Amino acid sequence: MHLQLVQQLAQYPVTVVHSLSKRTVEVRIRAVNKGLTVDAILCQPNNRQADFVLCCGDDHSDEYMFSAAIARARAPLPALGGGSGETKGAAPSRRTFNVTVGRKPSRATLYVEDTRQVLFFLGALTQHAITGTLGQM
Repeated sequence: MHLQLVQQLAQYPVTVVHSLSKRTVEVRIRAVNKGLTVDAILCQPNNRQADFVLCCGDDHSDEYMFSAAIARARAPLPALGGGSGETKGAAPSRRTFNVTVGRKPSRATLYVEDTRQVLFFLGALTQHAITGTLGQM
């Protein structure tokens, strides 16, 4: 399947990625990565008031996302009305949590062992959002 997709899509600006360990084949647009997407989302004016940013991923392509989230967290939020924004060197504008699945070298500062722990964490986060308490962790 991988080779067939490579041949069929050779004329398009895409990359075909085959992961034997995950048993997946991905078709990605060459000019787009998760980092660019995160940056675009965090730059939108309606996302200025986000309480925090959570990025979670399990492979090397997620490193672009982690790097973008870190850079955007350190950048001052743009001022409303197109002004100059906060002063240079200010504290991070957003609380950002980067989580990688499995222990490995990563730009993420946190890790969980497996996808079950991701689901447990997201459940606890949901409980906190609904009830205001984190309960037993």
